[in-house]
Amino acid sequence: MIDHLQLRSILDRDSRYKLNAYYYVLETLDFARSELGMGHLTERNPHTADEENDEPENLARHITGEELCEALKIRATWMFGYMAKTVFQQWGITTTDDFGEIVYNMIEAGKMRAADGESRADFHDLYDFQTVFCDAFCFTTTQNVPQYVY
Repeated sequence: MIDHLQLRSILDRDSRYKLNAYYYVLETLDFARSELGMGHLTERNPHTADEENDEPENLARHITGEELCEALKIRATWMFGYMAKTVFQQWGITTTDDFGEIVYNMIEAGKMRAADGESRADFHDLYDFQTVFCDAFCFTTTQNVPQYVY
């Protein structure tokens, strides 16, 4: 996992996004693999794997830009609910392209890897934040919630 100082060095080069945005993307990569079962199996090249690798040791699944954006959406809805769009705006994220910028900042810093043929374009305009985090959001009620009378 990337430590705080490593992320700070990325922020020094590109300050568009808050530190929390980078942590959120990294944590969601693990969430996509472990909780959502996303990704496809890849083989590690033993010549490029080293002790300084910041990706999890058990990395056997590659997550595409589209899969990551889907996982980011699912996790944001679960974690932040109706406030997801606002949280992302506070972090400097307003489109799925911003997720791509965050990922590629980490790739350029040598902290993540892209598969052959992948690019920032894989994150372009995959969904509209207003639509998925606000317009399509549905409030639900639970019948078994205790009610308090004052």
